[in-house]
Amino acid sequence: MFLWPGLEPREGGRNYYPIGLGVLQPVLTWGDACAPVQQPPTYSTWWISGQYVNVYSNDPRYADCHSGRAMSVQVGEALDVDIALDQATGVWTQTVTGRSGSVRYSINMRKQAQNMALFAIEPWDNARIPDKLVFSDTTITFKDEDRQSCLTPELTYTGTGGTITQPAAVDGRRCHIDTVTVNVPRSIAPQPVSGR
Repeated sequence: MFLWPGLEPREGGRNYYPIGLGVLQPVLTWGDACAPVQQPPTYSTWWISGQYVNVYSNDPRYADCHSGRAMSVQVGEALDVDIALDQATGVWTQTVTGRSGSVRYSINMRKQAQNMALFAIEPWDNARIPDKLVFSDTTITFKDEDRQSCLTPELTYTGTGGTITQPAAVDGRRCHIDTVTVNVPRSIAPQPVSGR
C-alpha cells in the first residue's frame, strides 16, 4: 500500500525531454516497495522515504526507482512533507519530518518543470485501507505568478474520486489548500490533482 503526495511533469512542459514522465513522491508504505533502500521487514511497520520513480526513461540516472533512506513511522503519526526546488541548481529535495525523525532525498531534475501536483492512494495486491486518506494544510508555490491555476485547478479523479477544499491564493505565487481527501480506490490508479 502506497500513500503519497507528489509532483510530476506535464508532457510538453519545460525540459520534459530527455527525462520524460516520472514522479517525485515521498511514499508512506505498508509492505515492500521498489525503493532501493534497506526497508523494514515486510508488514512489520509503516515506513516512508523520499522517492523518484520513472518507469519510462531509458536514462539510467532517472529510470526505475530511486530513494533516500527509509524511516519507520507509528500509526496515527502526523508527517510534515516538503518538496522544494533549488532554482539555481535544478535539485529537488523531499524532506519528511515526524515524531519518529526525519528523512531527505534529493535529485537533480535538470530544470525539468514539475507542473502537476498529485495526491494518491496506490494499493497493490488488492490491499485496502478502511477509510479515506486526507492531506491537510498544503501550500503549492508556483515559479511564476499563476493565480488562475490556484483558484481553478484542473481536477482529475480515478477510482471512487475524492474532494478538495476551495484553494485560496495566498499571494500571486502561493496557493493554499486546507484539505485534499482521496477516497479508497477500486483500482491501483492514483488520484491526481493538478495545476496548469
